[in-house]
Amino acid sequence: MSWKVAESYPLKDVDPAELRYKWEEIAIDMALIPELNVRVYIEDGIVRIEVSEELWDCMAGI
Repeated sequence: MSWKVAESYPLKDVDPAELRYKWEEIAIDMALIPELNVRVYIEDGIVRIEVSEELWDCMAGI
């Protein structure tokens, strides 16, 4: 599966759980399984939300 970076922020500026929740809700709205379509990485003080290519394509169509 291919992944796209949907959002990226300094960890000090955001709550990773809130970002994950937001994108999980979007996945649900698009009839996709959140656990398979949203992932969060925290590395070197940066929070990165990645979404599946399928979710990315759904969002591009809006």
